[in-house]
Amino acid sequence: MNVKIGISFDGFSTFSETLEVAKQSENFGMKSLWMAQHMGYREAIVTSTSFLMATNKIKVVPTAISPYLWHPTPTAMSLATMAEATPGRVGVAIGIGNPLFLQESGAKLVKPLRVVREYIEVLQALWSGDQVYHDGFLYKIEGARMAFKPQKPIQIYIAAIKDGMLSLSGRLSDGVVLSAGLSSAFVRRSLDIVDQSLTKYDREQKKFTRAGFLFFASSKNGKEAIDVLRSKLAFTLRNRFLDDNINFSGIPINQGKIIDAVARRNLDEAQKLVPDEAVEAFTIGGTPSQCRDQLNKFIEAGLNEVVLMMVGTKRQKAFSLSVAREFIDSGI
Repeated sequence: MNVKIGISFDGFSTFSETLEVAKQSENFGMKSLWMAQHMGYREAIVTSTSFLMATNKIKVVPTAISPYLWHPTPTAMSLATMAEATPGRVGVAIGIGNPLFLQESGAKLVKPLRVVREYIEVLQALWSGDQVYHDGFLYKIEGARMAFKPQKPIQIYIAAIKDGMLSLSGRLSDGVVLSAGLSSAFVRRSLDIVDQSLTKYDREQKKFTRAGFLFFASSKNGKEAIDVLRSKLAFTLRNRFLDDNINFSGIPINQGKIIDAVARRNLDEAQKLVPDEAVEAFTIGGTPSQCRDQLNKFIEAGLNEVVLMMVGTKRQKAFSLSVAREFIDSGI
């Protein structure tokens, strides 16, 4: 199987529960663990370090580290320390972060393309071991130097959904990771933009990672999985940055009404605004057989690493994880 399967954690579950699933995922044959950074929940780099210590060979990726919240100097030190402890197993996804979380933190979302590029360039400069001087838009570095550097490269992904960030990933990073809640058609469109950028900047396409987060839930009858995914999708579609995906799909979705319902904490109303065809298009859900077919659509769209975001209760996630194991064992 040329496609790698990983799993993402949102930080909402307890640390002990998350760590147990991480260890189980490696035993099931998954290739990567992605730890999301959500405001007010379990911290990504600390948890990712625990993943590395509790597993043997699986890749670990804290995501998405926002330049607006994390200064590059301590971030470079943290990631390099992780890489020294477990060479070749550390990656990082850089992204602007959820605008709602940035607002809650008092951070201003300005010039995201310039800021993400600057952040990555500073990280790479620090990891070179040279003394770094940088007078940029968001950061000023005056002679910082790391006393040690990673012996094996730390893979840098850019978390992207908009065209400009997709192009930047093809220009600058080792891989792209697409947001959850996209259709397979929009994934294909997005990766076409990345590939155009790779060609423009004469970069090797075979070594580039095309990853994507995918909401995933499976159940024996399929209905239970669809219901839980509808709830997750309703909450996700409150994010305005998914507007291009909604419009591209052609599915009649009133995003404005969903945003209003979620803002009023009326999730039941928001769920009713998510049609069946949106759940089918934007997630992977249903019976194991249906999930396999849907997963293959995203792979055919160009993903070479699928990162499953298990949705539902602890029991529901455990069943979905067992289904994912079957996919791995059978080569999907």
